This record gives sequence, C-alpha cells and structure tokens, in this order.
Amino acid sequence: MNRCGCGKRHAMDGLFPEHAYDVSMIRQPMVQTPERSQLMPSKGVLALHDHHHRYANFNDFQPQLAGLLQQGSLLEDCIQVTQALGFLEPLSGEHIPPEAIQIQGPNYRESLIANGLLSRNRAILLLLEQLYGSMEDLRGQEVYLVEALSGFALWMRRRLEAEKLVCSEYLEDAEQAFSEIPHQDLCALTFSDASFDLVVCNELFEHVQDLDLAFREIARVLRPGGRLLSTFPLAFGQQESIKKALYNTATGEPVLIGEAEYHGDPVRPEAGSLVYRIPGWEVLNQLQAAGFADVAIHHIVSWKHGVLGSDLPGVLVIEAQR
Repeated sequence: MNRCGCGKRHAMDGLFPEHAYDVSMIRQPMVQTPERSQLMPSKGVLALHDHHHRYANFNDFQPQLAGLLQQGSLLEDCIQVTQALGFLEPLSGEHIPPEAIQIQGPNYRESLIANGLLSRNRAILLLLEQLYGSMEDLRGQEVYLVEALSGFALWMRRRLEAEKLVCSEYLEDAEQAFSEIPHQDLCALTFSDASFDLVVCNELFEHVQDLDLAFREIARVLRPGGRLLSTFPLAFGQQESIKKALYNTATGEPVLIGEAEYHGDPVRPEAGSLVYRIPGWEVLNQLQAAGFADVAIHHIVSWKHGVLGSDLPGVLVIEAQR
C-alpha cells in the first residue's frame, strides 16, 4: 500500500472550559438511536477525542492498519465536533473557538489552521507536552528547529527564549534574500557536538539528498538523552521507502526515478523542493544505525486538540532519542 501520512497520492502508490466542552452543542446529528441524544457523536468519534499509540516497528503497526483506515472514515464526523466546539491548543492550553479555525480541503493533516499552526504541528505539540510536561519545562531545553519561515516557527519563537531556540532554513538556490535567517544543511550542520536537547524537523526528510548522513548529523548535535521529533510524508503501509530520485555526488545533480515530484517551499516558491523519497518504516532502522537508542512512530489523533489526519484518522510523528 503506497500511501503516506501527508494525504497526497503519490505516483507510486487541562480540559476544555466547561462551556466549550459540551458535546450537546454539536449541530449535526451523527447517531440516531432511541437510547441516545441525536446530537451526541458516535462511540467511534468519541474514541478519537484524544487517542495516542506508540509503535516500535512496522510489525507492530501492520495488524492495526485496516482498523485505522476504517477509523479514517470518521474524520468528517470529527470535523463536525471541531466546528461546533473548537479545540484546545496543546502546550498553551488556549481554547480555539470554531470561528478562529480555517479548514482548507479534506486533507486535515495539512489544514485545521489556527494561530498559524496546522494539524500536524499540533501533533508535535501534543507529544512535546507528553514528554516535557509544560511550556515552562520546555523553556529549559536547548532547541533546534529546522525551519524559520513557517507559522510553527513563529509560534515557537513567541514562546521560547531567543537564547534557547535556534531556527534555520536551507538557503541554497533561494529565490530571494533571507539575510536574517541562518543557513544550515542537515547533511553538514555547523553546530558543535552535543549542542541541543531537542531537534524538531518537520516535512523535510523526504527532500534530503543523503538521509543517513542527515540522521548522523542530528545525532551528533544532540546531547545524550536528547530527542528528535519529526513529521514527514510516510509510506505507512510498507517497510521500504519509495525512491523518487538519487543524488549524484560526482555531478551534484539528482538522478530521477520516474517523474519528478516537488513540494511547496517558502524559500523556493517557484521551483519547489524535489522529493528524493517517501520514507517507509525502514526509517526507524536508519535512525538506529545513526546512533539513536530508542526510536518509534507515534499515531496521534485528537479532535479535542485539533489533531486530525487524512487517510489515517491522526498524524504520524517520529520520536528518536539519543
């Protein structure tokens, strides 16, 4: 199954405030039984209000896949709940009212926009909340965020001290000047060994020329016990990655495997960013080979916190610990 967690089809395939957390406010009937109010969401939808599962490998995930895809059919009902109640933003605890949420198409992983954050960004925040407890605790960490122009980067900069947060972009072949943003190449980071407690890297690993080298570099700059958290399009139905292009070190040019695929890129909005691969579950083995001791993929779904997916009901997030 050549599907990935980004919702694209590839060539190869605290609680809510009491007034806000009242499910009777849901406008559309979802269940019609004599025993229950017609305005109550179904049992299946209620099960997705805040669900989180950690998978150590593809063999753990594969038996659950059919059921997860079936749960994906409940996404529209989950959206009805969100449109009625809003959601709680992870870490900040801010209640986002329905009128402050933008929904752009059925790929909710890339939508449900509020405070500049997407659904997949809030999945990262939920995992950070689980791992670090609070924003105050997170402020004590040295953090490297491998992005600087996104709404997520702006959200983080507003909440973390400047001396505790480093943001960067890959600026080679940039289509305009970004004089105040530092350039970093994940395959050749300029930071000293053991510089950070946390690295967050979103929607980038599919574009990296040498992913194994990038993983080794991230492991190098993390302190013992430090973590990498990441989202990216995952070929979640298979162990092997889907190869799209190879990097020719002799010529410095990509060698395409089939039709070229590009994703949007704020640094290169006209050209876009070439996709080298859609990683499969083998990415966990690559992380272990790079020096990470504990690796997993989390499936996080929570209409309570504005985290919904596309084919899957939730968002897949990598966690790798040194």
